[in-house]
Amino acid sequence: MKKFIIVIVFVFLIAILISFNYLLWDREKQLESFQDLSNAKNLSIDTLGEKINNLDKQNKELAERVSSLTQENSDLKSSNYKLIAESQQVRQEMEANKAFISLLKSNMNAEPFEAAIKKWVEAVNSRNFKAAHTLVSKASRDEILSDEEKFKKTYQSEVKAIRLKSSKLYNELTDDEHLAKIQFQVVFEIDKPEASSEDKEEIPQVLFKSGENEKYITMELDSEAGEWRISELSDKP
Repeated sequence: MKKFIIVIVFVFLIAILISFNYLLWDREKQLESFQDLSNAKNLSIDTLGEKINNLDKQNKELAERVSSLTQENSDLKSSNYKLIAESQQVRQEMEANKAFISLLKSNMNAEPFEAAIKKWVEAVNSRNFKAAHTLVSKASRDEILSDEEKFKKTYQSEVKAIRLKSSKLYNELTDDEHLAKIQFQVVFEIDKPEASSEDKEEIPQVLFKSGENEKYITMELDSEAGEWRISELSDKP
């Protein structure tokens, strides 16, 4: 009986020791798990801290960029206001210059221009086309006036007699192109010749019509001769 009791006690002690060892082992495992979890949390915190630092750095860079762009925008606005003010001033000066040039043209002596036009009309009327062509500017880009042979052939076909009824300075258009021109509004009285069918085929009779013809003559200074020449004759200014 005593042996049985001793065995029971021994078994009980063994069971207690085994249970105690199991508890110690389980505790160690829990400590290890806790340590791993703690390390993982520390790693996550470090990673998160690094990301926060990077975001703070990016935020600072963006703030500096925004500040720089804001300053650039302010500078551009200032420059734009300045350019607008300068543009308005230049426009006002240009308008003043246009008005001044227009006034000068309106009050200039028109006799030299009218004399050149009258001389050209008389030469054409007398059919002295060579003399008439000498009164045309060498820099003329007029398709007919600039070519002596074409000029002669066209006017022989188009004009039997030509008379200058009136001429006056044309100064109604003040855009840059017309402001730079000296133009006269003229009225010619034209007698048309009887043209053969052959002449009609070669040169269409569209330059003049019988009777009064309103034309616009542009004048140009021949710097070599120091005289005014005709550079263009057109239906419109």
